[in-house]
Amino acid sequence: MRLPGTTIGQRSRGRDNNFNLVRLCASGLVLLSHSWPLTGTPNEPLEGFAGFSFGHLGVDIFFVVSGFLVTGSLLARGSLPAFLRARSLRIFPALAVSAFGAAFAIGPLVTHLPLGTYLTAKGTWAYALLNTTTWPWGVVWTLPGVFPRNPAGPAVNGALWSLPWELTMYFLLAVLGAVALGRRARLGPRGVRAVVFGVALAATLGFGWNEGADWSRVFAIVQGSRLTALFFTGATLYLVRDRVPLSGAWFAVALAALIAAMRWRGYALAAYPALLTYVVVWLALAPGGVIRLYNRLGDYSYGFYLWQFPLQQWIVMTHHGITQRELALASLPAALALAVASWHLVERPALALKERAAAVAMAPGA
Repeated sequence: MRLPGTTIGQRSRGRDNNFNLVRLCASGLVLLSHSWPLTGTPNEPLEGFAGFSFGHLGVDIFFVVSGFLVTGSLLARGSLPAFLRARSLRIFPALAVSAFGAAFAIGPLVTHLPLGTYLTAKGTWAYALLNTTTWPWGVVWTLPGVFPRNPAGPAVNGALWSLPWELTMYFLLAVLGAVALGRRARLGPRGVRAVVFGVALAATLGFGWNEGADWSRVFAIVQGSRLTALFFTGATLYLVRDRVPLSGAWFAVALAALIAAMRWRGYALAAYPALLTYVVVWLALAPGGVIRLYNRLGDYSYGFYLWQFPLQQWIVMTHHGITQRELALASLPAALALAVASWHLVERPALALKERAAAVAMAPGA
């Protein structure tokens, strides 16, 4: 696809893009990937090729998209309180519903404990209350007597591992926003770009060096450097979007190089954040036509991500010996149905509050 004279900045104006669809596909990769370990099935295909799973690739795509879009949100609002309010209304209402839903809708149906014992257990309430944010204390993984004999263990929602990292990225960006947008701001546009690029570069080099030297396999180090690199590379691309061409040729080269880096692994993965970022943003902005019709439906990716793991665990518990393919096919429609409900009943109304608050803040005399 040739887009002469077109930059990422020119094509990223407005909401006529594929970001919602890209995120939904990323959530689908996570559901597909979890179907292997949750059924006790080894050899997830991408792990043999790249050393990490389809699920991690899906999460990586989320962080690229978040870095790009959330940075735009911060700069467009020009106010740190407005930014924090917008992020809170986007993340926490659906997360709280999923946490309480797992604890008090799914849990009572599947727990091995007497219902009264389960409902009064500290672990039940800890799961519901602490998982409404997950930050900064982390994720509560289990509910009393729930999924103890499942092949992958008793975790109720393993997908929540990425939420504290996502919120940490927002915190870091908010700190930068406070420096750049505050009343005594000393950073101009160039300073902001330099700091964001510096964070992205440092995290990328740390991630690449760790992968090449195999210095540490500690989860926090591996994922922290990787996700920070992806988020802030997405943020960097947003800040320089008017200078970067949206080119089919660039996309083809980046995609080929990305596949090669994933295959070669090691130090080659230092190129992974930049290559994946360009590939993801191109897919979100360049292809048009019928796929843009998805925007008429809604952004179902977040609810899809939040609900799929507990549903899959429930299906595995009630269908002993279920295969990976059967689990993926069985959980897909149920997770999508809950995602649709989450969007229309929880997320979209919360976003309406966000827009209403923004309108009030911009009103004369506000």
